Amino acid sequence: MIPRRRIDIGPEDAADLWRGLRDGPAAAQGQVAQFERAASQLLGGIGVRATASGRDAHDLILQALAIGPGDEIVIPAYTLGELVQRMIDHGLRPVAADVDPDSFCVTPATVAAAITPRTRAVLALHCFGAPCDMAGIAAVAARQGLPVIEDCAHAFGALVDGRPAGSLGRAALFSLEVAKPVATFGGGLIASADSGLLEKAATTLDRRRHSAWPVTRKLLMKAVEEVAVRSPAYGLAARMMFREGSSGGFERLYRRAHDGLRPAQIAFGSIQARRGLRRLAGLETRNRQLNRLWQRLAEILPAGFTPQQRTRHGQPAAYNLVARYAGDVRRLRKRAQAAGLDLAIGSEVLDDVSPMLGQGGCPGAAYVFAEAVGIPLHLGIDERRCSQIGEILALAVAA
Repeated sequence: MIPRRRIDIGPEDAADLWRGLRDGPAAAQGQVAQFERAASQLLGGIGVRATASGRDAHDLILQALAIGPGDEIVIPAYTLGELVQRMIDHGLRPVAADVDPDSFCVTPATVAAAITPRTRAVLALHCFGAPCDMAGIAAVAARQGLPVIEDCAHAFGALVDGRPAGSLGRAALFSLEVAKPVATFGGGLIASADSGLLEKAATTLDRRRHSAWPVTRKLLMKAVEEVAVRSPAYGLAARMMFREGSSGGFERLYRRAHDGLRPAQIAFGSIQARRGLRRLAGLETRNRQLNRLWQRLAEILPAGFTPQQRTRHGQPAAYNLVARYAGDVRRLRKRAQAAGLDLAIGSEVLDDVSPMLGQGGCPGAAYVFAEAVGIPLHLGIDERRCSQIGEILALAVAA
């Protein structure tokens, strides 16, 4: 079975773990500060603070902007459903802006249509690493005096009209989860040129205790998962986990299990910082390799597939290869699984959140959600695997 994800774990990670477990508080603080400086350099020199997770970064940005219960925030209609529920649980009122069905990103027009007198901020996601129209969205928000928050969870290393993704809004959040472009076994980043906003976030971050245990558990969990993914038994397991009718249930359980391993009260640690420094150093090479693989796979997709348009507003980061399929996606996934290819569909990719919010008027998101197919894209895929993916998809479509 060709798996949908592979986790890059090597001997250097064990070395990072060993060194990190031996770091005292001063050494740990120095490692984290070094990582934050390196991230800042890649983002054009703006301020950066490491957080417990991307969701933690999201919460801290909203707190720093004094956005709280009862306030509306415009969000993409095609995004992670758990994040929307998190906003609702915090008393926020998310309002969905429709997405362009080709790029899967919000547009200036859809953002403008979602703004009301109660709107306090706009959240713009660079979906699957594809830069969205930040200049146009920022202009719409500026006319209403609203801050724009860049969601760069998929987009570390992307360029938006020549500038680093994460450097164009009032603030940006990054996820450093295990499958992200810069993966540190959990963690996130706040990036902003607004020193006052960062200082408010730092008030919370600097009070957090340090513990190596959460990242150690996650590293060990991912090592076990990677062994399982490479096992001959993975094909049977994948058919059970991602069976017809599951509607993303296993994927949600998977993400929930990870949530339990990254408590917000724990500070970003030196183990993560050491790995993060290595990942930042190799980010450009990684993105170049995976973008090349993305293009190769996109070119060999059979008729009926329409890959996401990613380059309208800049140079994408390499996160996922998602294409629309004009057919029965469940039947396609079942046939591909039988032939040894693990595809993601429905909520296993992302969610159409407008029904969750009781809102209509987002046909683009509904269209993408119904047709989206996630095709494996990771460094475990070589030219032979690439050709095999094309052959399996062609047979699945023909059948």
